[in-house]
Amino acid sequence: MIENKKKKKRNLITFVVIMCVMVTGILVFYYQYMKKQQTQDKVHTPKTEAEKLIAKDLESGYPETPKEVMKLFSRFNQCIYNKALSEEELSSLVSQLRMLYSEDLKERNERKKKEQEIIADVKEYRKNEKKIVNYTIDEERNYQYKTVDNREMVHLKYSYFMREGDKYSTWNQRAVLVKENDKWKIMGFGAAPLEGAK
Repeated sequence: MIENKKKKKRNLITFVVIMCVMVTGILVFYYQYMKKQQTQDKVHTPKTEAEKLIAKDLESGYPETPKEVMKLFSRFNQCIYNKALSEEELSSLVSQLRMLYSEDLKERNERKKKEQEIIADVKEYRKNEKKIVNYTIDEERNYQYKTVDNREMVHLKYSYFMREGDKYSTWNQRAVLVKENDKWKIMGFGAAPLEGAK
């Protein structure tokens, strides 16, 4: 009889210990799960084109070729001129865009002044119902590579397909890129073919 009571008591203690271990395990699992959920909620995944371009890490993921640089440049322009942006988004996009510029071009285009020029251009685009519908970058076989004052340069053509109201047009432009620290940077633009560079 006494042995039976001891056995029941031992079984009860074993049951209580097992239940305590299980409850503790469930609480630990729940705590870890909730912590992970909170961390995921804090991490914002970019959804809009503006957010994606602002989040782009150009320090570690800079475009490798002149064509890729101009594609990204055109993506920035399409976003800036076509999308309704907050002041903060526009400012961040201009800062990102300037990372594609050579040091010479940055000096000639002070950031705040460039931002104001873009704001004025965007207002004009809106007023005239103008949009950049699409863009193309010329094939690499047509690029003109030059060396000027021991600096590698490339001249290339790019085009924007524009819509203004119900009219469509193509805007052709040329860009000059220069290699700075092994990265192709935009040095300048021109509507006419570039001549005289050697």
